[in-house]
Amino acid sequence: MAKEIELKLSVSRHHIESLKQQPLFKSPQVVDQGAKALTNIYFDTPEQDLTQARVALRIREKEGRYIQTLKTSGVAEGGLHQRGEWEWYVDTPELNFELLQQAEWPEHLNTPELQAKIKPVFATDFVRNTWIYDSVDAAGERLLIEIALDQGQAWVGQGDERRHDDICELELELMDGNPAHLFEVALELGKQIPLLSSDISKAQRGYRLCNPDGYQVREPEISFMDEATMELAFCQMLQRELMLWPQYLEAWQFTRDWRYVTAALESLRNIGGLYESFSDIIPADPEGDLDQLLTKLIRQLRDVDAWHRTASLMNGNGKAWQAEAQKRAEDRMLVLLQTVGLGQIALKIAHQLVSLSWRERWSDEHQARAQQPLN
Repeated sequence: MAKEIELKLSVSRHHIESLKQQPLFKSPQVVDQGAKALTNIYFDTPEQDLTQARVALRIREKEGRYIQTLKTSGVAEGGLHQRGEWEWYVDTPELNFELLQQAEWPEHLNTPELQAKIKPVFATDFVRNTWIYDSVDAAGERLLIEIALDQGQAWVGQGDERRHDDICELELELMDGNPAHLFEVALELGKQIPLLSSDISKAQRGYRLCNPDGYQVREPEISFMDEATMELAFCQMLQRELMLWPQYLEAWQFTRDWRYVTAALESLRNIGGLYESFSDIIPADPEGDLDQLLTKLIRQLRDVDAWHRTASLMNGNGKAWQAEAQKRAEDRMLVLLQTVGLGQIALKIAHQLVSLSWRERWSDEHQARAQQPLN
């Protein structure tokens, strides 16, 4: 089994060429590995038993060879994905269930009756450009990252029944080094190009195409351990909001449901509230740029969402006004989603969580307060 640690970011097709012109890609530490077309077929039962067990099973065609892959859910935090992955070469694009016995294949799926129901459910076709970034960090330790740019579609159905969801993702996979450096590389790339952390996988894109009306963002509950400290509680709550607000904005793009914009706004306000409430544990960054970016984004989303809040007060009246106001707000929202600051907020917060950088500014009082039990 390989343990994947990767940072996944969404990027607009309009910014692809600008991304490739960034200084990082011109540096001698980066080697272009070229481009390859990848076709993937994902498998599940009609009842989606596999996705309910939080595993993904696919066969990928790559340069005329077939690779069967099983991925477990793992964890996804602020775009940083850590999960189990098993791969096997197979002779044909048919599943080999015997190979799954070598992996963490859930026992309740290991029955002939259920496996007989597993069929192709959707596909993803995309072109992957890859680069290898081979460098050393400030401590002199090797830093090896595979950078992959995927462009294509997830799709389901055939002919007039075919539905698709565009794929345009930048993935930074850690091959050697400290995970915090993934965010440092992403922040450097994101200074000029809007890059937003993404916790939605290609498999999730395909599954929601199968049932678009039933799609909704999963909102995990927080369960604090009995021995949780105040610092750990802060991290858990901040991580939840960091996962949610980019997902809400991505869900709005897929559904155009304005409730997701309202939810993203509330999630960002929660983040601001956490930093304020835990200021005796998390001393403010003297540069203050994160606070400024967060305040600006909250104000922008509040203004864009104003028509939606007003419409909820109109009791079904003013349909013409609502349609016009919604169209103006949608145009503003699409522009906002292409701003650099949006992605910088998510990456800066995620970098803090991975590196625990606030500890560098701790006084004895900060540390004592942080280590106090939550309960």
